[in-house]
Amino acid sequence: MEPFDSVGNAAPREKQPLLSSIVCEAAREAIQPVTQGLYQTVCMIAAYTLVLVVQISPNMTTFYLFFRLAPSFLESHWYLVFVISFTATYMARCLFSLLLDLFNCFAERTWGRAYMRRLPKWMASRDLKRATRDLRSSFSDLPSAFYFVWSLVHGRLNRSSTQICPLCKNLDPGRTYISFGQELALPYTDLRANRRHCATCAILATAVGRLFPITDSSSPFYYQWEGFSPREDMYLMWNGRDSSVRVEREYVTSYWPSLSFYCIEKQPGLPIISSPKACINDTTSETSLHRVQSWLTKCTMEHEYCNRKEPKPFPDRILDLGSASDETIRLVETRNQLGYYACLSHTWGSVQPLRTLKGNVESFKAGLPIDMLPKTFREAVAICRRLSLRYLWIDSLCIIQDSPEEWQRQSSKMATIFENAFLTVAATKAKGHQEGLHPEDQEKNACLDRIPAFDLGNGVVVDIWARLSYPNNKTGIQHWHTERLDASTVEDQWPLLTRAWVFQERLLSPRMLHFAKRELVWECRTCVSCDCGMRHDEKSDDLEFRRLVSRQSIKTSDVTPMQLRYLWYAIVERYSHVMGNLKVESDVFPALSGLASRISGLLGDDYAAGLWRGHMVEGLLWARGTDYDRKDRGKPKSWRAPSWSWASIVGEISYKHKAPSLFGSELQEIYASVVDVRCKFTGSQKTGAISSAVLLLSGWVSYATIRIRRTNKYYMWGAEYDAPAVVSQSYTLEWHRRTGWDVFYPDHPEDVADGDTVACVRLAKIGRHDWYMVLARESSASSFYKRLGLLEAEHMKWAWTSPTSWRRRAEERYHEVKETLRIV
Repeated sequence: MEPFDSVGNAAPREKQPLLSSIVCEAAREAIQPVTQGLYQTVCMIAAYTLVLVVQISPNMTTFYLFFRLAPSFLESHWYLVFVISFTATYMARCLFSLLLDLFNCFAERTWGRAYMRRLPKWMASRDLKRATRDLRSSFSDLPSAFYFVWSLVHGRLNRSSTQICPLCKNLDPGRTYISFGQELALPYTDLRANRRHCATCAILATAVGRLFPITDSSSPFYYQWEGFSPREDMYLMWNGRDSSVRVEREYVTSYWPSLSFYCIEKQPGLPIISSPKACINDTTSETSLHRVQSWLTKCTMEHEYCNRKEPKPFPDRILDLGSASDETIRLVETRNQLGYYACLSHTWGSVQPLRTLKGNVESFKAGLPIDMLPKTFREAVAICRRLSLRYLWIDSLCIIQDSPEEWQRQSSKMATIFENAFLTVAATKAKGHQEGLHPEDQEKNACLDRIPAFDLGNGVVVDIWARLSYPNNKTGIQHWHTERLDASTVEDQWPLLTRAWVFQERLLSPRMLHFAKRELVWECRTCVSCDCGMRHDEKSDDLEFRRLVSRQSIKTSDVTPMQLRYLWYAIVERYSHVMGNLKVESDVFPALSGLASRISGLLGDDYAAGLWRGHMVEGLLWARGTDYDRKDRGKPKSWRAPSWSWASIVGEISYKHKAPSLFGSELQEIYASVVDVRCKFTGSQKTGAISSAVLLLSGWVSYATIRIRRTNKYYMWGAEYDAPAVVSQSYTLEWHRRTGWDVFYPDHPEDVADGDTVACVRLAKIGRHDWYMVLARESSASSFYKRLGLLEAEHMKWAWTSPTSWRRRAEERYHEVKETLRIV
């Protein structure tokens, strides 16, 4: 018999006699102070032992050896003994830091990032953590010591007859030492006054004067300097570790731009000027083409994760671009042929592009004039021909668009098509197929300025390019770091990245060439590069997933199954930012099916509505984000996922066991268990769309009533909402069994009504708090439940209280029963 037809709500557990329960409560309160005292004693002994071994024992050992072996030396050269003792202590602390880093690296590779829960509890105590932090801080920090020594050596090796500017020190880290957290402040007025005597000061003053016309109201940067008085000053801040300089206004704290300087022809030998780079001012130029070719050559020849020389199977249909002189291209049937091809990633926009239909497919096979193609398609053809790629796949031309059977079949292969492509060309800055790949106003770039024929002295005259970039603002050049950008910035700078289908295309493509708003950006499984030469994070979630895709199994990779699951949670959080832009809401799973199937193969686990069967309770610990005020967020118009799946909402979500928290975010214990889970798929893909799903969950359940306090308000990102609170049936306090505060995260606030009876299933303990899934019956006569949200409840505190509280808590324990619930 089917379990969903035979299993209902279980009966409450048998109650113990009330008197024995009261005795147990009193015994717990009496024993707990003793156990806590013993625990704190063990932690304190461990901390003092650590300090004794690392900090004190080197001093004592040094004095003891001199006293026993060379007492006369101790009397005559006592000051040297102190120096030797100090050196021994310093070396011991450095060795301790090194051993701790090695242990941390080994533990993460063996047990994952949450390895601390595998260690004895006293090793994670505050006393021991504080002692460890103190021993690793200040002068014993290895990076600081290395940087200090490197600065001294670098300064000596690079001493020359070149005159050192007393103001800017030529921005040479070898001639000036700036400690971590400090910066060198250069007033703009001083730079202008000193520009006749120092080339570096002259470059900085000239660039600021040209890129910051603070009196020109038409300048895109004028609003930042509005109200700027002559008594104020601008400051150029330099941290001593890179060549960029930040421009700030005095007494104003904000996101300020950075200046970078380049020379294309030759390197003048100034630290402020980066190595020669082809600054993008024309993405159609030969210089840009050479840059792309160099990226491509280095990727295929040198990168461990990207080196791939064997051809891959073609898609069922593909465009044959012919030679550079041909004025037509052809749509061809591949018949399982192998080769190298490129893909075009683009957004259709408000107007549908040229499409292949049942009525024109044969004519396209005969020949398709390039003049008929939209601008984005034409420029993609030109790029592929210049890179010697003969075949190109474009979704609207290689899939018959008016055949539902064809679309169903080809959409299931979409992930494989992009994964097998040699290169993916992305029209990242275009909002439609008519905008093309290349920026139209390349010669009017207000963020890239050329300082012509700049005289550096000694007969050296060069053209210097000054580039202005903003870290988090719509003006200026945006650096490529999509993992940390807000939705509005992505939509303005890179509209293609707001498409849910493109999210999967990016992570599966082995190489992707972005035509962004201001520059070309290269992404592969090893690195991210752009024309500005900025260093990018090589340990991002995007790169980590791309590298995993290139491997056959998790045994050959450097991550544990738990780390792989946490990587999946990070991917889901990122995907939730764009899944609200799906034109067809039921595509929420198909648009991510390629990534899910890759993770499923690496994990060896089955996929169920966005979660993993083997770790279903862990996957249930998601909550809706803070985008309640967005009109396009909320419920899907039609059913597409069960209520316990993150895909049941339209908006941002976050996993609570991976987000930073005041009380810790490690998953300590799982209370609930999954009896069974069933999903009915609409197609053959086990990671595709579903038509129904049921979860059978067993755990400790507390029944409660929702009370919405209209007088209580809470604020999220500037928006004000009524604060729903879960309270007991018999009490008017929030969670009468607990001491402390609770937080309820509703999935859909409009579904939370005052007075509704809910069931709270205890899922897990994260840090110090228990987390519950709040459920409600579908109807009064139904045995099925639906999820309303997630509840965070502070873990039980056993403080000494009166005997009346023992009786109260003993009674309250009977409110929590072991049940098995069916959730849809």
